[in-house]
Amino acid sequence: MNLTAAKIMKSSVAFLLTILCCGSFNPATAWSGDVALASFHPPEPGHPAPDFELKDLEGKTFSLSEFRDQKPVLLYFWATWCPHCVASRSRIAKIREDVPRSDLEILGINVGAGDSLERLKRFQKGHPVSWPMLYDEDEKVTEAYQVQGIPLYVLVNKAGVIVYRSHELPDPEKYLQ
Repeated sequence: MNLTAAKIMKSSVAFLLTILCCGSFNPATAWSGDVALASFHPPEPGHPAPDFELKDLEGKTFSLSEFRDQKPVLLYFWATWCPHCVASRSRIAKIREDVPRSDLEILGINVGAGDSLERLKRFQKGHPVSWPMLYDEDEKVTEAYQVQGIPLYVLVNKAGVIVYRSHELPDPEKYLQ
């Protein structure tokens, strides 16, 4: 048995022992060696939204939890090099016009892949928006939300639970839930 197979076997045994002995499984803490077990509950509707802290382009820190019990939050994962992401900005701007900031927060999250902070700042200077633009330099938030394909829209309700996740913007009536 090679080293990788041995690590996988060790992880599998650790996982089974965790389930049998503890009666529960927390994928966030299920690490054995340097092999991680896959999460069984990706951030999808009905599950709590992973909290995060990211800075905007001026250095101000935003966290998802700061909006909990106050208002829903629309997360918009995107990149400057993605034509569909750039095209959707006008529809997001329309939402910002129609839904007051007091009823919905919008956070643009640049996924970091393929974009430097300098490139993002240049892009924003030429294409400003009226919502905070956050930079996920180390891609930890992108990974936590298991972003595969952009743009990705995740709508989180006041309680911090994901109510919508798709590559299409949600219908307007979902914003105020």
